[in-house]
Amino acid sequence: MALTAKLLRLYQVDKQVRGLQSRVKTAERFLTLRERELAELDAKRDSLKAQSRQLQATAHNDESEIKGIDEHITKLRDQLNSATTNKQYSALLTEVNTFKADRGAIEERALETLTRLEEVNGQLEELQNKRGDIVKLRDHAAAERDEKAAEIKSRLEELQAERDVAAGELPADVLQEFESELELREDEVMAPIEEMNRRAMEYCCGACQVLLPMEIVSASINGNTLTKCSNCNAFLYIEEATREAALPSGKR
Repeated sequence: MALTAKLLRLYQVDKQVRGLQSRVKTAERFLTLRERELAELDAKRDSLKAQSRQLQATAHNDESEIKGIDEHITKLRDQLNSATTNKQYSALLTEVNTFKADRGAIEERALETLTRLEEVNGQLEELQNKRGDIVKLRDHAAAERDEKAAEIKSRLEELQAERDVAAGELPADVLQEFESELELREDEVMAPIEEMNRRAMEYCCGACQVLLPMEIVSASINGNTLTKCSNCNAFLYIEEATREAALPSGKR
């Protein structure tokens, strides 16, 4: 088998392998997106939980502070009832009013804290519901990925074995160059030589449609010399019908 034919065989088997793997990769990408969404939601949830704990602690402190002020005001009122002079009474009354003002400010602050706490807890509940929906999508994506992997497993193993055989028939340097090109672009690593004008003997690269020099076409006819498109760098091969048409009439 000519060198170009061996390379084409590897390319065609490899294309089937990548076609099967793409089914799993598509499902894998969808699964990755769902897991990324979950990670983002979990980070937001943790932040909201931290805010909720902080607000609860603040609300508890406000409640304790108000309770302490109420107890102090109660003591001051008892002292008012037992005051013996106007000066003592006025001083106690001023202190009571001061504590009342402080209590009012704390109550206002506590109301704002409780309002904010309610908002945060509402966001947490909404986020948790959304997370439940995404978990279902994530689980479905994981099951679909596993199902597709199981579907192609047997055929993929067969093709991989074929690929190993085809790769083993190529010189090491050719195989390395081919696989390097695959890493760069995957598609159109190889391209057929296409006939543009038989009478004018014009042929082009099937990948990029650039006109090919006749010496490249001639070198490709026997298949023992690897040729590449000077424009897109694809390995070139010539199909039998095009090859027959390109041969001089006496050599067909």
